[in-house]
Amino acid sequence: MKLIGILGGTSWPSTVLPYRMLNEEVQRRLGAAHSARIALYSIDYAEIRGHYSGDWGRIPPLLLAEIRTLLSFKPDCWMIANNTLHHVLAGIIHELPADPPLFHAIELVRDHLVARGYRKVLLLGTRFTMEHGYYADPIRAAGIEVVTPDESDRVRVGAIQSQLADGTIEPDFAPWFADLIARHAGQGCEAVIAGCTELPLVIAQETSPIEVVDPLQLQCHACVDFALG
Repeated sequence: MKLIGILGGTSWPSTVLPYRMLNEEVQRRLGAAHSARIALYSIDYAEIRGHYSGDWGRIPPLLLAEIRTLLSFKPDCWMIANNTLHHVLAGIIHELPADPPLFHAIELVRDHLVARGYRKVLLLGTRFTMEHGYYADPIRAAGIEVVTPDESDRVRVGAIQSQLADGTIEPDFAPWFADLIARHAGQGCEAVIAGCTELPLVIAQETSPIEVVDPLQLQCHACVDFALG
């Protein structure tokens, strides 16, 4: 079994999810005694996160240094357990080696949506994910309409995401998201992208009338495919 690298800690509550997903998937495929070989590098997210509302230009060298530390553990493949950081990744990916392969969240989401034949999807995430084009543009280029909530709902999504990232889950979070998704399903959305690693903590497929596309889950499945391939 090959070694899977995870850049985590971004935030810590959501970093629990890929560790669990990878192990559950390996156990499902190989049997109860098996677990995934994982190199999990959990960073101190505060310095990077602190620049989200200010100078984004200071983030690339910080992220690059953290990725290089993860790659020093010699994983056979790797993933970033954070959607927003894929915005920054685009500017530094040319400085990273092609081997080991990176399983890129946005590319995996795009390919999944195309394979399912979806024509219109709802994108949820941080304000940066919903409002900057780095996430939606590659999906739109594949011929899929990407919509985001209106301004007031985007503010609410962002506020909830910040609380989730700090480890706070309020009882009204899940019902609010269920209502938001149902409203957009009624407007023709065929799937919803949970484009932030914290959102699956409060968005469940069981309460959604459309498919919940979890980038983290797609990354984990791709990593296990590679590790066992």
